Amino acid sequence: MSSSPAPSSQADATNGVRASGRVRKQPETLYNSSPAPGSNKRKRQENGEDVGDDGDVQMPEDYVSDEDLPESDDEPDEEELREQKAKSRKAKITNTKKPAAKKPRANGATTLPIRGSKKHAPKKAKQLDTLDAEEAGGLFAKVFAHNEDLQKIATEWRLVFQDNEAEGVAQVVNFVLKAAGCNSKVSEHDVEDPDAVTSRITDLMEEYQASNPTDYPLMAKGKFATTVKHGVTGFLDVLIKSIAADNVLYTQPELIENLQVWFSTMSTAANRPFRHTATVVSLGILTSLCGVASDTTEKAAKDRRQADGERQKKNVNKERVKAMDAKAKEAGKVQEFVEALLKDWFDTVFVHRYRDIDAAIRRECVEALGDWVVTVPGVFLDGSHLRYMGWLLSDTSAPTRLEVLKQLIRLYKLRDMVGGLKNFTDRFRSRMVEIATSDAESNVRALGVDLLDLLREYGLLEPDDIDAVGRLVFDADPKVRKTVSAFLSATIHETYTAKLDDLGGLQGLEESLPEVSDDSYDAPRAAWLKFKCLAEMLCIYDNEQALPSQIERGHGESGLVLHAVGAENRFSQAAEALYDCMKEIQDWQTLAGYLMFEAGVDAPNGASGDTLAQFKGEAILTEQEHIALLAVLNSAAMRDLVDTAEKISSTKTKLTKKQKGDLQDELDDSATALASLLPRLLKKYGDAPDAAAAVLRIAAIFASPALHALQQDSVTLTGLLEDIGKQFMSHGSDNVLAAASNAILHAKTHGELDELTDEKIQSLWTDVIRNFSEILPPTMSAKDRKHPPRGLSALHSNLLRILHLSQVSDCAVPLELTDDDAGEASAADSAASATIDSIIALIRHGVPGQSAASADSAPMDKIALLAAQSALFFFQWKVKTLSPTMTSLGAPEPTYEELEALATRRDNISDALKDVLGSRKPGEEICAAAAGHMLDLYAAALSLRSLKPRPGASDDYTVLCMELDTTAEALILRVFAAAEKNYAKLSGRKLEDPAETESEDVDDPMSDPESDSEDEDGNTQTQSQGPSQQKREAKLLATLLAEERLCALTGRLVIAVLGGTISVDARTRIERNKAKLGRNFAAVCEYLEEGRVEGKPKGGKKTKAGGVGRAKAAPKSKKSAKSNAIVAEDEVEDEIEDGEEEGI
Repeated sequence: MSSSPAPSSQADATNGVRASGRVRKQPETLYNSSPAPGSNKRKRQENGEDVGDDGDVQMPEDYVSDEDLPESDDEPDEEELREQKAKSRKAKITNTKKPAAKKPRANGATTLPIRGSKKHAPKKAKQLDTLDAEEAGGLFAKVFAHNEDLQKIATEWRLVFQDNEAEGVAQVVNFVLKAAGCNSKVSEHDVEDPDAVTSRITDLMEEYQASNPTDYPLMAKGKFATTVKHGVTGFLDVLIKSIAADNVLYTQPELIENLQVWFSTMSTAANRPFRHTATVVSLGILTSLCGVASDTTEKAAKDRRQADGERQKKNVNKERVKAMDAKAKEAGKVQEFVEALLKDWFDTVFVHRYRDIDAAIRRECVEALGDWVVTVPGVFLDGSHLRYMGWLLSDTSAPTRLEVLKQLIRLYKLRDMVGGLKNFTDRFRSRMVEIATSDAESNVRALGVDLLDLLREYGLLEPDDIDAVGRLVFDADPKVRKTVSAFLSATIHETYTAKLDDLGGLQGLEESLPEVSDDSYDAPRAAWLKFKCLAEMLCIYDNEQALPSQIERGHGESGLVLHAVGAENRFSQAAEALYDCMKEIQDWQTLAGYLMFEAGVDAPNGASGDTLAQFKGEAILTEQEHIALLAVLNSAAMRDLVDTAEKISSTKTKLTKKQKGDLQDELDDSATALASLLPRLLKKYGDAPDAAAAVLRIAAIFASPALHALQQDSVTLTGLLEDIGKQFMSHGSDNVLAAASNAILHAKTHGELDELTDEKIQSLWTDVIRNFSEILPPTMSAKDRKHPPRGLSALHSNLLRILHLSQVSDCAVPLELTDDDAGEASAADSAASATIDSIIALIRHGVPGQSAASADSAPMDKIALLAAQSALFFFQWKVKTLSPTMTSLGAPEPTYEELEALATRRDNISDALKDVLGSRKPGEEICAAAAGHMLDLYAAALSLRSLKPRPGASDDYTVLCMELDTTAEALILRVFAAAEKNYAKLSGRKLEDPAETESEDVDDPMSDPESDSEDEDGNTQTQSQGPSQQKREAKLLATLLAEERLCALTGRLVIAVLGGTISVDARTRIERNKAKLGRNFAAVCEYLEEGRVEGKPKGGKKTKAGGVGRAKAAPKSKKSAKSNAIVAEDEVEDEIEDGEEEGI
């Protein structure tokens, strides 16, 4: 029977009734099925219904409304429609007055009875009410109420069909209608008139919507939806296979044709429950027909083989051969009939519903198509059918893309199908790679990597594709890194195998290597070649441009990510992901032996044919590869020791005393081996700053909380501490000094080393102060100090050492002491002779003209900022030590002269910073840093205001609690205005009052006047390579850093306002552009609300200012800083972001 009524129903259902604004808002809250953001739109290349491009939001899912009713051919139904609308409004008012109605959605959804509007509504739907099923009667009662065997039910139905065909078909249609939530039924007279199917379904939808349904079974929450789906499709599967076994499918084709007419017409209805249920049923029937087709194909092939075999016998029985040929011919006809059914059902249902506006229906289509390809590859394993999967790879719904990937993985795992998938792979491989590298959802990207791993096994990936996936080992998402680790591990192994083949194979290499014991890790091993391949791969993929430590590149087009704290080492992150996939990494002691390999001693002769010499030549590492493997060693050793320690202390696993003892011995041996290895590594790599920093970071492993109970050899750790001190004094790199100071700080956590560590710190202070005094002698006159010192590099290094030592120990006493002629430290007789005063004097080198001899001001600016930071630490330590002396009864009270001297130094620091701010352009980086230091300087004494001194103590300490003077406040707000303008200019935002800041001369980091227009006109997804991408990223980086600088300064201003160190009028200026400069700036300003300062997140002021999450920040929530990342969007998205901000 023809299925022509389907297009008619679809055309009727998509008339102008859809334009109702009331219903357009409903789907978003009715089923909450809005698609996740995707990178591409779904393709619409087939002739079918004209659906929207913006996902499920436009779908007329409100089957409660009469809007879903298709227009009938009878015009006089207007009164009926008005009556239906009146009933809907009445139901709306009634439900609104019910106490059980919950609060409305934030988007202002209508209060019509919808699923989820009642707290316990899903629980009602979840229960499969036996009484309701019994009341429904027919097949629905037998399947869901009586729990009868499906085969028995199908047999009984066939008897009904034999007696009355129309009654049998009506029972199946009513069964599906009930599964859709409709209590109305069709009669056998309706079935006998196939031309009236469309109008009858329209009537059924009107009756259904008049009951104001709140849910339908297939979209109910919990297991109920699955139960109904499996029950309906399971029964129909048994039914189709049963009628195929009895040949009813072939002898009475009108049965399947009638079912096709009813279900295909329902599948084009505008009513979502009807359309969804009918689609699921139709896809299930098609799946059952595929099973029948598979059986008929196998039977036809078997009959042909038997006929051919009989024909080839010596004594041919012609009658038997003739009978077999007739049987084979009949089987062939059955096969053709079933395949024609498959094509007809596919064209009638799938071709239209695979692009349905409802993402749930699209997922059903994808899942069913995967079943069909697996069941009948001869029919569906071709380009004309697989292309639908390829198109749906660009679906706007993330769950739909995820389902496509699951089905493709299922197909590629079947090796027999790989040949048939080759053309599909060539056509859609680029999209698969794009999903794995750039999809907006991490779970979709992770599954995309799994799919590409299968393609790699079959050799279906290009080298560029392999590299694109391999780079994901540095991805910001741990889930993606973990997924790609298997892919990268296999790629590394292939490279390793190729190198082995060049050396004559693994067996030949092992024969040429010297025989050594398992404990001799320094001897050459085949695993060295694997480590070399790992290092090469990591360095090749780590081709990122130099970025600040707090910046990380996000995937795809999302730009750069700014972290509140420095990101973890990229090589360490990659090693952590690869740890479980590469057993060689787990053997970190072998890796350490490889790193101790001296290439220069055993440099091979290029002309030598010796295998061992060639092996050593291949094993030579570059400087970058050394650093990469040191990071891998750090991660592997940390993982090994921590995992063992956690096994010992774990309460989840019950270990015997012997097992715990063995694990403890293993842990002690590993810790001893690591502690003895570090001095050797420092000796080899100590001269290279980056490598030395990598080794020093390994020393921080012992500070892990899981290893605090570890008993360590004090002699070994003493020697290690001595080596760390040598590195601290021999390097002037911030990278090395930070790692060394952290290692020293971690050493203080061990009680047995606390005293030794303190002695080492004091020794370092003595050496640092002596070196500083040699560069700037205490006897130097004030006039001479204004000139640049002779050794700028040495001065810079010493200031860095002072700064890092101040972070781990009290710097007040060392900086207030000076070396006399006898070489002994004594208290400074006057402020002029102390080291701290020399440091304060260096701040003024940031003033132009103070260092006339220096043509380039950048080095002096760095020295001035380092001096300001060191002076700030000095004042903060002094305030910290002052508090106990004023509150403790036995502590000596500071004298007025000491407090006056401290206040004088505070004023000297402030004056120096004001000189810098007043002499430089406010948009310069040094001004933002200087303004922040000045605010921190006055904020450091805020704790003294709430101090409760002991009885009888003097209140002279209050001299330190002062407010900023008007000059300093004006200078700081001038810098703040420049930071606002700079960020607004780079991000394309408009300030509230631009006239006030336009007079300021602010340098634009991207001075090209055409950069903005180029980004606006050419900012498309095609700009992914070349200079345009670099230019775009450079501007994005400048924007990101400008936002960080603005938020950091704003955070300090907020604390100053709340602490009372700056006038209250400054608050108005700070909040002027609160709504204009993005969510991060607005979230920082929200802390100006009363009491917000107590709710600031951990990490101090900078974290609060610069580490506000990208997500929305609730104005009155103390947990607004939920993320430690700020994501800078491209300028193309700024307009969208502004629109979102205005709408929130």
